[in-house]
Amino acid sequence: MSLMGVLKKQLKNPAFGLLPLFLFSIGMEAMSVNHAVLLALGLSVVGFLLVKKYSRLIYDISLLSFSLVFLLSFLFSPQLNKFLIFCLIEVFFVLSLIFLRLYRSRIVFWLGKDGKNRRVKNYIGESFRVAVQTQYGLSIHLIVILLYFVFYSINKPFIPPLAMTIVLQIIVLWLILKESLRIWLLDRTLCREEWLPVVNQEGVVVGRVAKSVTKGLMNKFMHPVVRVALIFNGKIYLKKRDACRVLNPGLLDYPFEKYMQFDHNLDDTVHNSVKLECGSDGGSLRFLLKYTFENASTKRLIFLYVSVADDEAVFDSLHLKDGKLWTMRQIEDNLGLNVFSECFEMEYEYLKNTVLLAYRMKEKEMMMV
Repeated sequence: MSLMGVLKKQLKNPAFGLLPLFLFSIGMEAMSVNHAVLLALGLSVVGFLLVKKYSRLIYDISLLSFSLVFLLSFLFSPQLNKFLIFCLIEVFFVLSLIFLRLYRSRIVFWLGKDGKNRRVKNYIGESFRVAVQTQYGLSIHLIVILLYFVFYSINKPFIPPLAMTIVLQIIVLWLILKESLRIWLLDRTLCREEWLPVVNQEGVVVGRVAKSVTKGLMNKFMHPVVRVALIFNGKIYLKKRDACRVLNPGLLDYPFEKYMQFDHNLDDTVHNSVKLECGSDGGSLRFLLKYTFENASTKRLIFLYVSVADDEAVFDSLHLKDGKLWTMRQIEDNLGLNVFSECFEMEYEYLKNTVLLAYRMKEKEMMMV
């Protein structure tokens, strides 16, 4: 990623909109107030230019506050000392944040009207969350400053101005670090998250959603799932479904089933489903059937594949565990008795009249020879 790309990514943290205020509070002790205001104003302009509008609410407030103070500092510079300018900036910040909260619904509508996806709404919500925390923090600090002026008016200052400046720096730095840590932890969680494509009846991807989220939404979205039937000597290999499965845990089914991940393709997914179970990609896999499955707990677009083991050596090389081969007679004796998964019972008739039928015909030909 380029330096500009890294910078834009970091500036999406709405708390960085407080950075001009933080640097101003430091700069006004090391340089003239006007120069410190110009430095903070310049940083605010950078944020305004680089950050998308739905992430820059705090940057906009910073730009507005320092623009007003910049004008006042030149118009009334003899009458305004640096601490008074410092207080004015805080007052502008707090008043702007209060305005922001009062008109939140209108601002959200305006910011989100050209970006109705969930990501944009999350960015806006994050900016308002930081805005609320900033308003509370700066309001408390202004109350302390007000108390300072009350005591100062009777010539009994209880805390020097520099100490109050340092308190502001601590508040702002805490808000920035807290939000940065929160975003970092969220990024780590999202990196580990499985993202599933949302598809329509034709299999066209129309969106994506986190796997952990879609589990709670039951059958609201349809996701592509690959399944592989393993057949050896006219028998189908079955084992109990894991207890963590959303669909039919504990019932007998193929051990090879996997959600297709977002931005993955079917070929990789189907081979990975076999590889996860037995350590190899299962060799030649043939597509059989695509169909839609839906019940109260899930909605899937299923792609059924078949793998036929030619001889015992090939079957043994798969190193399968905890399952067994089932004959057609054994399967048919247990259909409808809550022994097999719903998907398997739907697919069995198709397997019986295609792959298993071909096997039986081949077996008869060999016997006739």
